[in-house]
Amino acid sequence: MIPARRRLLVPALLLAAWPAAGCTLAEVTTTQGEDVLVVESVLRTDRDLQQILLHRTLQGQVVGGAPGAQVAVQRENGARVVFQEAPIEACTSIGRRFRSGEDSLDIRATCYVSPQTGGRWVVAGGRYTLDVATREGERVRGSTQVPASFDLRGLTGAARLRNGDRRCILPPDTPLPLVWSTSAGTWAYLTEMEVRGLRGALAGSGIDLEDIPEPLQLTGVSVSASDTTLLVPAEVGVFERFSYNQDLLRAIQDGFPEGAQVTLVVAATDRNFVNAVRGGAFNPSGNVRISSVVGDGVGVFGSLVARTVQLDVHAGGGSNPCL
Repeated sequence: MIPARRRLLVPALLLAAWPAAGCTLAEVTTTQGEDVLVVESVLRTDRDLQQILLHRTLQGQVVGGAPGAQVAVQRENGARVVFQEAPIEACTSIGRRFRSGEDSLDIRATCYVSPQTGGRWVVAGGRYTLDVATREGERVRGSTQVPASFDLRGLTGAARLRNGDRRCILPPDTPLPLVWSTSAGTWAYLTEMEVRGLRGALAGSGIDLEDIPEPLQLTGVSVSASDTTLLVPAEVGVFERFSYNQDLLRAIQDGFPEGAQVTLVVAATDRNFVNAVRGGAFNPSGNVRISSVVGDGVGVFGSLVARTVQLDVHAGGGSNPCL
């Protein structure tokens, strides 16, 4: 049989996690016409609720699901966390193109979530194993070693919020040197930045407001475990440099305008996650997608440790300065 490229859903990493993981379309290679179970999950230490998405490889215009499966994750102490079936919106937000029918895809993926009373049971440095059994008799297993804990440095004036996030005030048009400690076991650091309020802040600048997304989302990557510095915003957005209005990107190259609100997330990601997203824009070492699950399916069972800082951009100083 001739191998064929099959599209599959891949949960977006960071900013999509407030509250649900977004999805994009990626590809795997399967035998033409083969109906393959795909498992997708990235455990996060900053979440109470963990999600696992099960679906089939694309058949025509249909992305089938796997309802009625038995899904569990085992912790290092032997305790099993049993996942329950939930509406797909609990796992993924379907992009506008798919909702409007522009891509004519019928997405029937099945979402499974951990108990809401479980608290934050995924911890940095822990090892977790996945076990999936479908009602068709398929069995898939995987394991992930969560990267070690790390901390953002230099934000001495930042307030620490109840959920563990940091928050501080950044003067307009001021770069922020972001530094963090190393995370043992990580394969790459991924940074995502979400900027809100740019339409109002840049009104009258000559940039067409239709070219300013609300919010603006940009991505940065450090492909070495020792690469722990990033200049914000100049070094964030390498993958999107041709996706947005160039005047817009130049306007925030050396800092954000007055009134902007910025959310920055830095994540230490494990080997499984990096291997799953090495194609497309995030491509540090080749257009390769490597499954991290074994058995009667393919997919990713990865993990990450995330740190978040919220920036309020305005002049005049005040309490909780970033610098």
